[in-house]
Amino acid sequence: MKRFLVRYEGHVQGVGFRFNVIKQSAGLKVNGFVRNEPDGSVLMDVEGSLGDLKNLLARVEAVMNENIEATDVTELSLAGQSGGFNIQH
Repeated sequence: MKRFLVRYEGHVQGVGFRFNVIKQSAGLKVNGFVRNEPDGSVLMDVEGSLGDLKNLLARVEAVMNENIEATDVTELSLAGQSGGFNIQH
């Protein structure tokens, strides 16, 4: 199990980005959240197997590539997140 903190920058707010991230997580065993940040970026805090996390990142990149100018991925210690993967407001 791994935990990634992912920050997406670019034209990522007001374009359905968070909804698409949730949609791309379908079928993957991941827990955590995605939310808009005050600086205009989108932050994703997600835990799961390395394979599922890499799959999620690839899916998001494939669907939202035109909106993403930069992606920063940081591996963090596991937080024991549960309850699925949701949009955090």
